[in-house]
Amino acid sequence: MSIPANELKHAQNLAITAQTFAIIAMVTLIVAIVTKGGFSIGSTLISADLSWQQKVHSTGLVLIELLPAILFLEAVNHLRRALTSFGNSEFFSNEAARHVANAGSSAIYAMIAVMLITPNLLLWVNQQGGFDVRIEPEYIGMLAFAVFVSAVGRILAAATHIKTENDAFV
Repeated sequence: MSIPANELKHAQNLAITAQTFAIIAMVTLIVAIVTKGGFSIGSTLISADLSWQQKVHSTGLVLIELLPAILFLEAVNHLRRALTSFGNSEFFSNEAARHVANAGSSAIYAMIAVMLITPNLLLWVNQQGGFDVRIEPEYIGMLAFAVFVSAVGRILAAATHIKTENDAFV
């Protein structure tokens, strides 16, 4: 069963367009991370009014808050790399499948950071104690989506392996 050439070209063009959006998303995330992190940490470190313990504390809080964005940046970067392969008509490559799976895994870690890690680390670092979970419907949806992307990457890897075996018999 072969796929018509126009459908393959359409998929390739879609991958190239999506890659452009991934680059835009990455730039936006980098600007947000640098703006929030760089300015906050920079002003904290040069402040003469804070002790070194307060500077470390404030810097740590900012880094904790940036953890989900950094993990999402990694997820988008993996998707960008997979889309590059797809844009080059490498639909059944181990590299593309690995990047899709890693994108899903990074997005899962980011959502876990949003929902569990960041709120609890902020509580503990601020010495407030307790346990906090951020469960919003959109977080559950994004977590499910990330799990699906990770699963699709692994399924794509299995399909690539099967295709390689089938090609070896021909």
